Amino acid sequence: MTISLVAVFFVAAGLIAAGAFAAAWRRDVTAALAGVPLMFAGAGVAFAGVARFAAAGGPQLFGQEFAVVLAIAATALVALGLGIAGREGPR
Repeated sequence: MTISLVAVFFVAAGLIAAGAFAAAWRRDVTAALAGVPLMFAGAGVAFAGVARFAAAGGPQLFGQEFAVVLAIAATALVALGLGIAGREGPR
């Protein structure tokens, strides 16, 4: 089974759209933060797909490494957001 770059971009766009929808739809900050890792995951899938199908002949691991960095950044962002939301409390 072969997967084309267009299919990778469709999956990435779907993840980004689902994350944006989840972040925009929720009124509670903690629930809205659940969409942020989905958007970062979509960007990571796009970077890994471009690195996989790049014709430049460079290292293919660059996209995968960048996807891991995005996953770590998304986790840190969610942890920071939950910490800030926890300090605020209901008013």
